[in-house]
Amino acid sequence: MPHIIFKGIDMEDVKRVDKLIVKEISNIVNCPVDHFTVEWTPTIFISQGVENTGGYPFVTVNWFKRSREQRDEVAKLITGQILDLGYTDVCVYFHELEPSAYYENGIHY
Repeated sequence: MPHIIFKGIDMEDVKRVDKLIVKEISNIVNCPVDHFTVEWTPTIFISQGVENTGGYPFVTVNWFKRSREQRDEVAKLITGQILDLGYTDVCVYFHELEPSAYYENGIHY
């Protein structure tokens, strides 16, 4: 684990960056690549009654607690990769999971 969820970005753009992002985060947090999941969630933003399907990427990283330095490095990595795709704004949010509340196949960490 970590679980990385992309919203407000084209699925094809996620496919362009997911391999590099996972590889680099794996190095930053010393976690095997096969422990990661990447999810793309289609999103519709509504502003003043008008629908907009994208253009403001929002990336959530669900993981066990890491250091501030690691969070900073991962946020910069994700932000840089998405900005390189031509987006102008990126929001990265870290959700820290409690290992004893995380279950895989009925067994907590």
